[in-house]
Amino acid sequence: MSCDSGPDGRLVWWMTAFKGVPEPEWKRIGSQPSCIYSEDPAAFEERLRDAVLTAFQEAPIAAGSMVLQPSPHTLVGAHTNVYVEASGQVFEMNLLGQEIRIAVEPTEYTFDYGDGSVYGPAAVPGGPLPESRWGEQTATSHVYGQTGDFPVMVTTFFSGEYSVNGGPLIPIDGRAEVTSPAQVLSVWRTESRNVADNCLVNPTGIGC
Repeated sequence: MSCDSGPDGRLVWWMTAFKGVPEPEWKRIGSQPSCIYSEDPAAFEERLRDAVLTAFQEAPIAAGSMVLQPSPHTLVGAHTNVYVEASGQVFEMNLLGQEIRIAVEPTEYTFDYGDGSVYGPAAVPGGPLPESRWGEQTATSHVYGQTGDFPVMVTTFFSGEYSVNGGPLIPIDGRAEVTSPAQVLSVWRTESRNVADNCLVNPTGIGC
């Protein structure tokens, strides 16, 4: 292999080890070296790592798509199912003269139900229920104890990896978080009454 796409090309091996471990065991990432264009790749890599983390956290990562069941109304005392659909994304850019590819994946979620209750961070994004099962408890459902309008939001946490000039994917030491736009959920209560007539017989009756 050769690094001839620019000046000061150097072949480097990428290594990984656990942080905070005395005498960590370093392991190679990938099966072959890749290029860094710098006179001092070791010192340059630290600058590049910081630049990648900043670019990762500032990237226009699409928020997860949040769904409420039922919506836009639900009932006091019933389970309202909330789930989010988020997907991996890829960003390509030039940083400090290097071609960088950043791949992100959703890993955790925090559910803010708008009434002061929060669930997460959790690895569970939740999932849909058929309409016939609305009101059942799920891992991410919530029961409201009072009526009102509540802004519901989900924050998705993304982990990332990056490659330099087509090299192996390297874990990014940090996370990015993206909050979905709030959806206002109206919580209602129900009342039951006994009636003797239908609305055709008594048009002024309850519920007519």
